[in-house]
Amino acid sequence: MQGRFAWRNERKLYHRKCDLTGKQIISVYAPDSPYKVYDQHEWHTDKWDALEQGRDFDFNRPFFEQFDEMMRSTPKISVFTSQNVNSDYTNGAQQDKNCHMIFVADHNEDCYFSYAIDSCKDCLECLNCVRSTLLVECIDCSESYNLAFCEKSHNCRDSFFLSDCKNCSDCFGCWGLRGKQYHIFNEPHTKQEYVRKLAELNTGNLPTLRAAESVYRKKAAARQIHQYIDGNGNENVTGDHIVNCGNCIECYDSADLEDCGYLIFSFKSKDCYDGHVVVDKCELTYGTISTIHQYNTQFTFVSFYSKNSQYLDHCQYCEDCFACSSLTRKRFCIFNKQYTEAEYRALRARIIEHMKKTPLRSPSGSFAGQEWGQPLPPELSPFGYNETVAQEYFPLTKREVLNRHWRWRDDIEGQTSAYQGPVHQLPPDIKDVSDDITKKILQCEKTGKAYKIIPEELRLYREHKLPLPRLSFEQRHLDRISRRNPRKLWSRQCMKCSKDIQTTYAPERPEIVYCEECYLKEVY
Repeated sequence: MQGRFAWRNERKLYHRKCDLTGKQIISVYAPDSPYKVYDQHEWHTDKWDALEQGRDFDFNRPFFEQFDEMMRSTPKISVFTSQNVNSDYTNGAQQDKNCHMIFVADHNEDCYFSYAIDSCKDCLECLNCVRSTLLVECIDCSESYNLAFCEKSHNCRDSFFLSDCKNCSDCFGCWGLRGKQYHIFNEPHTKQEYVRKLAELNTGNLPTLRAAESVYRKKAAARQIHQYIDGNGNENVTGDHIVNCGNCIECYDSADLEDCGYLIFSFKSKDCYDGHVVVDKCELTYGTISTIHQYNTQFTFVSFYSKNSQYLDHCQYCEDCFACSSLTRKRFCIFNKQYTEAEYRALRARIIEHMKKTPLRSPSGSFAGQEWGQPLPPELSPFGYNETVAQEYFPLTKREVLNRHWRWRDDIEGQTSAYQGPVHQLPPDIKDVSDDITKKILQCEKTGKAYKIIPEELRLYREHKLPLPRLSFEQRHLDRISRRNPRKLWSRQCMKCSKDIQTTYAPERPEIVYCEECYLKEVY
């Protein structure tokens, strides 16, 4: 998992020039990256031909050394977006309109500073939310309207600080409720009482909001019952945040999978293992990263609609190809060189035999198996480790990364140094914030790094009557991730019936964790 994550730069964007046209573009590749980078629109044209980089395989050298050279010689796509409108600062995003700094996000409008959202509108600071409107700082919510600081809640509206609530409205600081209205800390109120108490609270004031949140967190921590897995419609599965899956092992943030294992952010696929973002009818894939509609492919990176191939980088609509980079609609190619079918099969077999005899060394120099059948090594990733998802889930220091012979980037744009100018103090209450705040440079309370408030962001905080954030976007994203369980399973027992379960709640954690049967009896 860590190795695959080290290939995914999802949220670090840079200003640079297109290596084909010289046009200024936004890219996930830094200006001094050793790779050729083409604007996404130019990359999909016929103005260049990756077959020009075709080469013979050298049987006197390791395979991965030559594949790394192949990857460096062919152009990479600047960002992964499609059919967006006024949404330049995005990546892994398609069919978005008027969005800014949203990532791995599709079909959204007027959304900002969010990750893994789909079909949302006017949402801000959200993580893994779908089909919702006017959400602020929400995690794992769906089909909801006008929520703030809610988690794992669905079909809810006009509420603050919910956890595991469904079909609720006008609630504050509640957990595990179903079909309730006008509740505060799980206690029922009349409509008049609820409106009065909410007005007295003044959610736009930071100190009072933090005090109320503290009360909610303490009450929920002591009383909330958690299901051992967050998911529904599943049969014979392990993992977390999964829906409508069958016979799956350790899959996370995924839906509509069958007979799969160790997938993350994967959808509508079957018989796939060891992948990160495996979507849209993939079948028989293994060890793939950023994969769309592939059949019988192994060890591919950003490759779509291909089949019967291994070790592909940025390839599309290819069939029976081996160790190729940036090819489109090609067949029987090896290292970007065209062969007849007979030549292809003979040479591929020879290279595989060579890989079986070539030892793969770990960063420490110890023997780590033969090259053949090994996933794409992290040291071949085009990104610095700290640019990727790996740093979010498996944080390492620069020294630890370099000792493993992986890459590290020192000058990540906009995130490398603290603001050295005068510190602007945000008013504690949103009603006291003037429009010119969008022209100020603010300082993150936790890291000291600079950040700004954009006009659209200010509009939504005012609309929700919530205080402005005191942390940078990067820190807010990391804090949201930390509120979710890790992508790791522990064996423990249901705290009600002592049934053995596998869950993302470690045994030493204080939460009350039940198996599905006991949970449904208590909550529904």
